Amino acid sequence: MLIFVSGLIAGLTLDLLLARTLLAPPFRIWPTPAPGSWQSITFWSLFRGGMVATFVTAALDWNSVPLLDWTRFIPGLPLGLIGLFITVCGYFNLGLGNTYCGADGLVTGGLYRFSRNPQYTASIIGLVGLCIGANSIFTIALSTVMVGAYVMMALVEEDWLKQLYGAPYRDYCRQTARF
Repeated sequence: MLIFVSGLIAGLTLDLLLARTLLAPPFRIWPTPAPGSWQSITFWSLFRGGMVATFVTAALDWNSVPLLDWTRFIPGLPLGLIGLFITVCGYFNLGLGNTYCGADGLVTGGLYRFSRNPQYTASIIGLVGLCIGANSIFTIALSTVMVGAYVMMALVEEDWLKQLYGAPYRDYCRQTARF
């Protein structure tokens, strides 16, 4: 229960800071201004803490609610694995620098020709698979909070990318779906 509560606090705090970033610029928690900044340390601590707590809670609370039987693995396992695979592929497609808020150039090819946020989309799909597989109300709660973070991260990045890449990014937005 302590892990769940810690993850919930981390995830909700992250969601609130992302909402503040979205609604009240120039405050910005994401994309982080620089590695080692308070924003970077805060963001990555909350994000990783929330995600680790989600996975640990799923393992500890596995199948705690008799909502679904073994057939839950038919959709849950593929969704979880596909989400993980596409997320990892996205890191290679985007590059490590850009993944961590660098300005290594606008990427519009590979997975990014289908979605402006394929890593976030795939991570959300993976969390849905985890929720189905874990059959746990606590996992659903934490995953929902972390999905909120992914959605707000995508929204917050839009203005930053428009400022960074200008017209080419705006053109890309007109041609490619966010999720």
